[in-house]
Amino acid sequence: MWDATKSYFAPPFAAEEAQSATKLFWLVRLRWLAIIAQVLSVPLALEFRVLEPAKLPAFGTIVAALALLNVVTWWRLRAGAEISQRQVLIQLMADIAVLTGLLILSGGAWNPLVPILFVHSVLGALLLQGRASLFFVVLLVACLGLIQFYSMLPPGLEGGVLPASILFPAQFVVALVYWILTAWLSRTLTQLQLNVGEARERKQRVDRLRAVGALAAGLSHEFATPLNTAQLKLARLARKPGLEDDPDILTASEELERCGDVLRRMAGAQLKPDRLNLEIIDVASLGRQVCQSLTRVHEGTPITFRAEGTAPLPALLPPVAFSQALINLVDNAVESAGEDQPVEILATKAGDQVEISVLDRGEGWPDVVRRHLGEPFVTTKPDGVGLGLYYVHNLAAAIGAKLTLVDRPDGGAIAQLSLPLRAMPASHERLGQARAAIA
Repeated sequence: MWDATKSYFAPPFAAEEAQSATKLFWLVRLRWLAIIAQVLSVPLALEFRVLEPAKLPAFGTIVAALALLNVVTWWRLRAGAEISQRQVLIQLMADIAVLTGLLILSGGAWNPLVPILFVHSVLGALLLQGRASLFFVVLLVACLGLIQFYSMLPPGLEGGVLPASILFPAQFVVALVYWILTAWLSRTLTQLQLNVGEARERKQRVDRLRAVGALAAGLSHEFATPLNTAQLKLARLARKPGLEDDPDILTASEELERCGDVLRRMAGAQLKPDRLNLEIIDVASLGRQVCQSLTRVHEGTPITFRAEGTAPLPALLPPVAFSQALINLVDNAVESAGEDQPVEILATKAGDQVEISVLDRGEGWPDVVRRHLGEPFVTTKPDGVGLGLYYVHNLAAAIGAKLTLVDRPDGGAIAQLSLPLRAMPASHERLGQARAAIA
């Protein structure tokens, strides 16, 4: 019984695409309680002359209309109708319109139950977002003004009526404070929910990486010995007279060597945060060094480096592993676009992030690579292994960075690594200033 009661009042938290429907379900449940309370309050209101008998038919009609609205809304929700924030706003507007009418019939702003109207400022801040929430609180204040000027004061309240000049400002302040506090709390809870979801997703991704890493390490260990044995036997066989240039033996040797290369790359793709030597490094300086070394490797490819501004872009990273990740991205760009197409390395600052991007003029990222980013052995290249991006993604997950793959609007692909910006140590700053003065 207690669990059922708690679930009835459970807050409207759900997946983003179902938030509006969940909020409306919650509002309908609360409204049934309000309707029951309004019906039960009638005998007491008549007893204490807060509600005059002549106004009872109008009071009952308004309550019945609200009940009918709730039935229709409940039926639409059960039928799976698509619910938007605008429909939630309309439902809340209907609530305050009904409550305003009931209060006008039973004493208006001087009715002891008028604070119930303030509850809707809380509901508006909780269930609505942005301009819809602001519009709703403005409408609520208008309803407060309406019950001040069009109240039908019953005999039971004629004795101690406060002046409207005192009562209305007080009620306005209360409603506004309720809305501000609840809007702040609602945004905080929403952001907390998003953060928890992102943290859960990151944990699942790390768990998958660990599982794949364990599998790769096991495969490397199991295949290393028989592969070495096969290579030795084949080399011994090739030394026999007449077999030195045998095409089948040469092909088999090449394929075994390729298998060994795959196993070595698998072993090298396993990164663990506790084994990385992290340092605060100027990403722009590191990117420039990588670009210079790659220019000598890919002599036919114009590889350029560009940094935003002259200030350093410090980030906490492992220099060697990060350089290898950047090399993997450039190699991938050269293979995708072709040896004669330009590749650019770009280092920029975006808010509190340092971004280093590799841009090419290829055909863009294949959908299969986007969908399976972070998984090993995913490639669309005939001779590819599918471990280059896996290594980069693994490194990003290990150091708290983010790898993003996007297509260039004018053709080509972008691979971007985003890292948190860090403060450059004073010794590094002085060294940079000295180098600039020498230059």
